[in-house]
Amino acid sequence: MKRFYEKVDITQSQKRYQITLDNSPLKTPLKSTLQLPTRKLAEKIAKEWSDVETDIIPKRMPIFSLAVTAIDRVATQRNELSEEMQHYIMNDLLCYRESDDTKLQEHQNKYWDPWLSWSNTEFEFNLKLGKGIMPVAQEARNANLLTNEISRMNIWTFMCFVRVTTLTGSAILALAFIRKQLTPDTLFSVAYLDELYQNSRWGEDDESKARHVAVKNELHDLSDFFRLAEL
Repeated sequence: MKRFYEKVDITQSQKRYQITLDNSPLKTPLKSTLQLPTRKLAEKIAKEWSDVETDIIPKRMPIFSLAVTAIDRVATQRNELSEEMQHYIMNDLLCYRESDDTKLQEHQNKYWDPWLSWSNTEFEFNLKLGKGIMPVAQEARNANLLTNEISRMNIWTFMCFVRVTTLTGSAILALAFIRKQLTPDTLFSVAYLDELYQNSRWGEDDESKARHVAVKNELHDLSDFFRLAEL
């Protein structure tokens, strides 16, 4: 789509901020008006639209895309996504350990155990560990504890939590991220520890490199979005 507007502005109504293109409210693909929680977030998205020269390319507007995800997908599917997140905590990445390679086991113990301890202190999760890929039977109370935590999140925080959980495979690391305990780069290195270890031994192909770059970029975008949307 070509740029079709001349002027980008920000308006405020009832503690919500809107962006207008030639005085018309900016809408999501599902035709909801983009209602934003902070002026900082509105200013960043307005800049993304102002910076468009000729073609509107969504991948060059990451903060706008995340806001759209929150409004069109997360807000409308909150119950379903909450159930999906329960699955993640019951099968958290941090609980599945290497069964043979002792060096990798050491790395997992060093970088994953502290976050399991943190989650127990902060949220009272009590997760069991397993080796290999066989499912670990976790207590249902862990899913209930996560659901209670999710219920306190606004849609902006919940969107960030869902995306980070999905990208990393760990609800615990996602909670640490939205509690500002992990930077995007550290989060990536912890969540992708197994892959990075194998790459250090056998090398990394172009497809893996591209995927890792994409994940790191999104984690940085999510960090920026979360900071800008914070009330």
